[in-house]
Amino acid sequence: MPPAPDKAGGRLARLFGEAGATWLDLPVLHPVDPFLEAAGEDIRRRIFVTEGASGERFCLRPDFTIPVCRHHLAAGSGPARYAYEGLVFRRQAAGAPERLETGFEAIGGADEAEDDASTLALAADGVAALGATGLAVSIGDIGLFTALLSALNLPDAWRRRLRRSFGVPALMAANLARLAEPNGGENTAVDEEFADAARAGDAKALETLVAETLAGQGYMPGTGRTAAEIAGRYLDQRALSETHLDPAILRVLEAYLALEYPLAEAGDRLAAFAAEAGLDLAGPLALFAARAAAIAERVPTDTIRFAGGFGRPLDYYTGLVFQITAAGSDDPVAGGGRYDRLMDMLGAPSPVPAIGFAIRLDRLDGGGGEGAR
Repeated sequence: MPPAPDKAGGRLARLFGEAGATWLDLPVLHPVDPFLEAAGEDIRRRIFVTEGASGERFCLRPDFTIPVCRHHLAAGSGPARYAYEGLVFRRQAAGAPERLETGFEAIGGADEAEDDASTLALAADGVAALGATGLAVSIGDIGLFTALLSALNLPDAWRRRLRRSFGVPALMAANLARLAEPNGGENTAVDEEFADAARAGDAKALETLVAETLAGQGYMPGTGRTAAEIAGRYLDQRALSETHLDPAILRVLEAYLALEYPLAEAGDRLAAFAAEAGLDLAGPLALFAARAAAIAERVPTDTIRFAGGFGRPLDYYTGLVFQITAAGSDDPVAGGGRYDRLMDMLGAPSPVPAIGFAIRLDRLDGGGGEGAR
């Protein structure tokens, strides 16, 4: 039976406390803008938004990571670890819109490989402490995938597009199929002023034209994409339609996404893959090897598999990502990863490394719903 909540916090308060975490009791309502700006399109579709007496917009927290990071920024502290437990709220196609989670965030750690390994081990220990058995861990590496896109000299628009579909197999397949098609033609239905600005690559001019058009249509700020976002997406779409890749590059991408190995073999196999493809991935592969060695000291490696196509589409994830399943179900009971870009996106004056995870208490108690984290 899973442990009852500790008087000082949640079910895993003692375990997280031993890992150096401060327990946080965070509000349910938060300003909506940080979620829209950092988490983007996925969150925009699924959050519950309400309005305050003065017109300010709030949302029911769709996750704990952003509130924890905002708390850390407001506290102005150095490296810190935090733990929490509570409900998060997201619209979904089936099942209840709320789910019960507990989790842990480590912010400001200096040793990426060691912090990755200790956080993954803590997640596995937490799931086991809650009574789950037959644990299996899947890991991916967003930093390695991003380095691969750079090494293949893909255009910036396509790097962003593929990065944002990383971890969503159907979307990734559609993007790769589009890359394999002949170049598309220019959209002749677009207003000439817009077309001229786009041909010149003038993002500011295009943003101004979009803002003027939205104002003329009675657009209310905060109800959809901003003029800058619309202009950027239009320029990206134009660049996407003009790109047609060498089939050899597509084959490398498809081969990487199909890679899957036990963690104990993955480092050597990835190095062989890079050498065969003629790609310089020495930096991210060295980090991968150091992380794998650190994980092996803490977690039985026969329970861990690396998958080249396993990732997360959110822009703020930057390195290790993982999920944990338990016997009897393919649905993850825990998931997390490294999100070094998030603190910067939330206004940190300098880069701040961070990693964390959430455990689905509702699933361990027999509930259902969407994937962890």
